Amino acid sequence: MMILSVEYLAISWLTLLINYALNPTINIHQVLTKMPHLEKPKLDINNRQDMMKLTSIFVHPIANSNLDISVKDFGAVGNGIVDDTKAIQSAIDAVSESGGGVVFFPSGIYKVSINPGKSKAITIRANIILKGFGNKKSIIKLADKQGNFDAILAGERLDSNILNFAMYDLAIDGNGTNNPVRNKSDLLKKGMRYSLRIYLGSKIDIERCRFINQNNTNSITVNNDEGFLSDVKIKNNIFELIGGGQIDYDHSTIYTHGKRIEISDNYFSSRHGAGTYGARTAIEIHGDEHIVRNNTINGFTNGINVTGVASSSHNQLITNNFIKDAHSGIVIWSKSYKNKSDKYALNNCIISHNKITINVDGWRKLWGDDPSAGITLEPDSDAPFKNLEIIHNQIYFTKLLKNGRTGDSLANGIRMWRSDFPQVESENIRIIGNKIENSLAGGIYIYMPIRQGEISENTILNPGKSNGKFHDDYRAGILVSGDLNQVNINNNFLIDNQVTNTLKLGIISFANCINRCEAKGNSLQISSGAKLKIFEFKSHKNNFEI
Repeated sequence: MMILSVEYLAISWLTLLINYALNPTINIHQVLTKMPHLEKPKLDINNRQDMMKLTSIFVHPIANSNLDISVKDFGAVGNGIVDDTKAIQSAIDAVSESGGGVVFFPSGIYKVSINPGKSKAITIRANIILKGFGNKKSIIKLADKQGNFDAILAGERLDSNILNFAMYDLAIDGNGTNNPVRNKSDLLKKGMRYSLRIYLGSKIDIERCRFINQNNTNSITVNNDEGFLSDVKIKNNIFELIGGGQIDYDHSTIYTHGKRIEISDNYFSSRHGAGTYGARTAIEIHGDEHIVRNNTINGFTNGINVTGVASSSHNQLITNNFIKDAHSGIVIWSKSYKNKSDKYALNNCIISHNKITINVDGWRKLWGDDPSAGITLEPDSDAPFKNLEIIHNQIYFTKLLKNGRTGDSLANGIRMWRSDFPQVESENIRIIGNKIENSLAGGIYIYMPIRQGEISENTILNPGKSNGKFHDDYRAGILVSGDLNQVNINNNFLIDNQVTNTLKLGIISFANCINRCEAKGNSLQISSGAKLKIFEFKSHKNNFEI
C-alpha cells in the first residue's frame, strides 16, 4: 500500500519559467514543496504572467505493509520453463485478501500465459505492490504463441478500482518475437495487447521497471475519460525493443487519460530505430495536470502526443525531454471531444527546453510524403487552444541524403497549420527562444488565426534544406498566414552560413493583421552574399509596425 501526498499549488507562468523551465537542474518537487499553499486564483486570461496550477505527486510504499510474501511461497519456480501464472495469481489474491501488501519476485524468469476466458494472464488488485529484485533479474515473460489477448496485467473487470497499486524493479517481457502481430485485426477489441492496463483507479506508481519486446497497442495504459483515474507516477522505467515486424499499427508505449499524472525520467527505444513499424508514439497524454519531463525517446514516429482529446486538458508541462530519430518530435492534437467543459481543447500548456532530432530519411518508407516537423499541430485539429508556450526548444533535422519531395514544403521546425479548419482561432500563443537548424522547409510556419501572440527571439539556422520542388516562399525563415490580432514577430535571428544559401526569404507574411501587429528587431545574416528581404508582405491587410 502507499501514501499519496498531493499539493495543489498555483504557480505563475513567470515563476515557473524562472524557477524551472529556465533552470532545468532545479528539482521541481523541491521548488513546489517550498512554496506556500495558495487558494486557486481567478485566472485572468489576458495576462501572460498569470497563474498555472501544477501537480507534484509523491507516492511511497508503507514500510509496515500488512503482508510481504514471495511468489515462490506459492509455488512459482522462475526458471522460464514452468508456467508460473497460477502461483503468481495465488500470491496476489492472498495479499489482497489480507488487506494489501507486497508481492515479491526473487530473481528469475516467470513464465505466464493468457487465460482465454479472461483474455489476460494476471489479475491485479488494489492495495498491492508488485516488487522485483531488479528489472534485469526479476522478469515476468509471456509464453510463446498466445494469440490475441487483452492484457498481461489488468484488473478483474474493466471497472475494477485499482487503488494504491505499485510496480517496482520488475521486467515485463512481451515476447514479441514469438507473439507477432500478423495483421492489424490482431489488435482489435480484445486483441489490444496491453502489458499493463488500468481503466479506473488512483495512487498508482510504476518505477524502475523494464518493458521489453513489446508488440502492443499500448504498453502501459491508464485511461479513464470520465474523471475516475488520477494521481499516477510513471518514472525511471525502461521501454526497449518496441514494435518491429512487417505490420505497422497504432501504438503508444505510455497512454494516459486522467489527471495529476507525472511521466518522467523514462527511456524508450524502438526495435530498429527510425522506420520501425509499430513504434508510433512513445508518450500520449489526455487530461489535466500532466508533467512530462526528462524522458529519452529514440526511434518513434512521434515522440510525444499532447492532446486535447478529453473532456478537459488543462495545465500540462512538457519539458527537458530528449527525442531522437523521430518523424515528428511533439504533436499537439486540439480536437473536439464529448462533454468538453469549455471550447478550448487545450488550456495552459508549456512545451519547453526539449531537444528534438528529426530523421526524415529514416521514415520515408513508412510515411512517404507526410511532412515531418519538430513541434507541430495535428493539421486536422478542429478546436481552439489557449495559453500555449513553445519556448527554448532545440530542433535539429539530420542531413537529408535522399531526394527531397514536394511534401517537404511543410517540414518545418515548428508548424501551427490548420489544413481542414483554417478559421478556428486560438488565443495567447507564444513561440519564443527556440533554436531550429536544417529544417527541410521554413523554420516556423503559422497558418491559423491567432488572438494575442508572440513569435520572438527564435534562432533559425539554414532552413529550406530540401531539394524538393516547391515554391521558395516555403523556404523562408518564418512564414505566417491567417487573421492575426495583436501578434508580434520581433527580434528573431535568421541565419544562413552556407556557401549556397537555402534560406530564400527572411519573414514572409500572407497574414491579415486585424489589430496591432509588430515585426521589429529581426536580423538576417547570409554568408553567401545573396541579397534577401528581411520582411515581405503578401497581403493587402498587413498593418504590421516595422
